[in-house]
Amino acid sequence: MHDSDLSADSFLCNLPLTIEEFETMEEEMKFHPIISILVPFFCNVAFGQEGLSELASVRLSYESLSERAIDGANAEIGSDQWEIRAPFFYKESGDWKIAAGVRYQSTRLEVSDANLIDEDRLHSLDLAIFLSKSQSDSLDWLFLFNPNLAGDFENLGGEAMNYLTLAGAKWKTSDRFQWIFGAVYTTGIGDDLFVPAIGFIWEPSEVSTFVFAGPILRYSYAFSDTITLNLGGQFTGNRWNTEAIYGGNLEERNFRFRSYRLSANLEWSLDEHHSVFAGFGYEISGELEIESATLTSDREVEDGGIFELGYRYGF
Repeated sequence: MHDSDLSADSFLCNLPLTIEEFETMEEEMKFHPIISILVPFFCNVAFGQEGLSELASVRLSYESLSERAIDGANAEIGSDQWEIRAPFFYKESGDWKIAAGVRYQSTRLEVSDANLIDEDRLHSLDLAIFLSKSQSDSLDWLFLFNPNLAGDFENLGGEAMNYLTLAGAKWKTSDRFQWIFGAVYTTGIGDDLFVPAIGFIWEPSEVSTFVFAGPILRYSYAFSDTITLNLGGQFTGNRWNTEAIYGGNLEERNFRFRSYRLSANLEWSLDEHHSVFAGFGYEISGELEIESATLTSDREVEDGGIFELGYRYGF
């Protein structure tokens, strides 16, 4: 559910690796907000959350969602989640660049009514493979493939595996403005989905960046070399395939929890490699969906707060 639902089902809310700043990779090996921008409907599911942080870093984070009432169910839902993201491959050859990384999430779910979902620990594992080709000084071609496995990891059904594929282009019109065009194909959101998308990245100054793509908003401002403020708005959530006993029978259920998150955090660079961050947010338009052979439920969830704390090691 962080910047972050990097899974295909989370509607690309949080891609597995927060591929956020892919610009001068040969200098900083950072992913641009390209992945998030190409999908103006989601936050990646994930993959952030923020969406996806620097690829050239290991990122460990903890987040806690306050308990919220589920409309019409006389029940509440809340969660705590640990997440780790890490790169494991990068290669550059001429105009081509390829990178890959993984993200793992462990979510402790708290639902007061076990008849809705009888699970207390859910898992999500993502692999992101990113490919880029520089056509000219102003045009880059981009490709992302992201399979995701999410569920209780005890009895995984076929619906636990989903994937998304993204293809697009980054067109630089000036030193401080870039257009992003592309399309996404994803499974796991009911029927398979194909989504065209457009967005832009604008740098108002040397210390600030603004990203707009439909419901995705991001603004960052560096107060100094060590302190950076990040503001954002995006959809977040995930979908898990689970199996448990309901009414005395073993039943497979697809469980989805998502919302729109407004957030703010501060990141403090301790030195060249180490940094810590902390932030808070408020989630609105929450939705809880459950699908099984015996139950189809779609309920609204009340608004609530979120807290995040984390550490990053940059290579």
